[in-house]
Amino acid sequence: MVPGNVKPSVAMLRDVKLLQCFSESELSHLIQVGVTANYEDHANIVIEGELSWGLYLILEGVVGIFKNNKLTGEPYDVGQLRHGNFFGEMSLVDDNPRSATVRALTNCQLFYISKEHFQQYLTASKEMKLKFYETCIQTIVSRLRELDDNYVVSQYQLWKAAIRKDKEAA
Repeated sequence: MVPGNVKPSVAMLRDVKLLQCFSESELSHLIQVGVTANYEDHANIVIEGELSWGLYLILEGVVGIFKNNKLTGEPYDVGQLRHGNFFGEMSLVDDNPRSATVRALTNCQLFYISKEHFQQYLTASKEMKLKFYETCIQTIVSRLRELDDNYVVSQYQLWKAAIRKDKEAA
């Protein structure tokens, strides 16, 4: 990580769906509690299983999300995130280790807010805290539904290939 010297603007944070529940003044305050960081392409930003907590907002660049196969230990590509996306939101909710490795696929500029600073920020208003966690839950549920849909499609394709292979063998 290379510390950045340019803080994001309110307009940049407004592009992040997770933060759209906040007002301009709330976003201005949020800018003060985070830090900008630059990552070169191929650099790991977080590693699956590590104990670190905080939210990353993608200001520029593309990151890849990778999960380790529990049986083989090999990483597999889960997806990519671009400008306006974020990761690390689950670490704001629990104290479990990172659930995936996130790697810069291009040079990236990210805005990082530690869990501690983010929780302090949310204590300013119960309404703001409620709005944020409601948005966070909606986002997690949306990602879970997408994963579920992808799982069903992949299982269908596997069964279809297995049946075709059995027919060819017969």
